[in-house]
Amino acid sequence: MRIVPAICACVLAGCGPAPTLSLLHTAGVPITQTPRPSIPLEVVTRSTGVHDPLEVRGGDFAYADIESAVGLALSTAAAPWAKTHEPARPEGWQLEAELIQADASYADDRLIVTLGVRLTLRTRTDRRFLAQGQAGCRQSALRHPRDGAPVVYACITQMGRDAASWLALVQP
Repeated sequence: MRIVPAICACVLAGCGPAPTLSLLHTAGVPITQTPRPSIPLEVVTRSTGVHDPLEVRGGDFAYADIESAVGLALSTAAAPWAKTHEPARPEGWQLEAELIQADASYADDRLIVTLGVRLTLRTRTDRRFLAQGQAGCRQSALRHPRDGAPVVYACITQMGRDAASWLALVQP
């Protein structure tokens, strides 16, 4: 009958899944500060081997909508490049963003967020390969995970800027 005290201890200690915070509902849509004209660009996101919601180790919280937030931020970051190069490829491009790294931890009152994506640029109509690169970010702040959406968004914005810099080197 040792199992009954163990179950009681777990219930009293609050064992269970960490509370989940939706990034999109908590902090709104992330927008990388670039012009937002209509552009011939499709951004497709997917996650590989990362958890969404992303649990914060040591913080009893998790962030949901990571993949969606990354996709929206990359879309706004890539918009100026696509608009500038539109005459070279009127049919447009597809930017595939594969979330390959996602980590969040909380210790000593510091929240640390690390994200990484693999970027693949293709033509939109025949999906012909044009280029591949990576972008990543790491941000930290003295914040409780409950108030950490701005830290996650600062990381995602940094990633968007890195992606825009990579695209600047790509010939359409």
